[in-house]
Amino acid sequence: MIYNVKIKDSLLIAAEKIEMGEVIIYSTDTLPGFGVDATNCKAIDKINILKGRKQPYSIIVDSIEMIKKYAYLPIENKINLSNLLPGPYTILLKEKDNNLSPLVNLNNGILGFRIPDNEFLLNLVKYINKPIITTSINMHGEKSLNSLSDIKNKFPKINSFLGSFKLGSKGSTILNLSNNPVSVLRVGDGKINL
Repeated sequence: MIYNVKIKDSLLIAAEKIEMGEVIIYSTDTLPGFGVDATNCKAIDKINILKGRKQPYSIIVDSIEMIKKYAYLPIENKINLSNLLPGPYTILLKEKDNNLSPLVNLNNGILGFRIPDNEFLLNLVKYINKPIITTSINMHGEKSLNSLSDIKNKFPKINSFLGSFKLGSKGSTILNLSNNPVSVLRVGDGKINL
């Protein structure tokens, strides 16, 4: 089922699906993504099955304050997160003790964070008051799906909350802030001015 994200009830439906451990599809400010409750191991297993592999995942949070609940913000680097977020960046940080599933990062000690420039997603995270997994819509080794018709054809049974998304997106730019100096792991849609 595809829901109109401009209708308020869609937010409540998306929250209900997430709380029930279901996978949803949503738009971001880069590529559309699969999402589940980042604290629910069974839900994350569903994404692993869809993608055909286990891998570390990034999480969507609603604010820099929420990042601070889950990870340490280094004071020695010169990156001002409020200049980047919300936006097309994934920020890697050292994790704090938290209630996330160990399947999020496979116990590697690093968490990836996104605060996309997408009102629906930020409101969804605020509403359920916990992060959701974010990962591109594809099987392992395949190209990420970036068209509404391809997504509907490949995953017709997954509830979709798709507004506008960037056609031709290269994904988010990944910045590793867990070490000093900061490193760029992938150049995506976010501009790099380090």
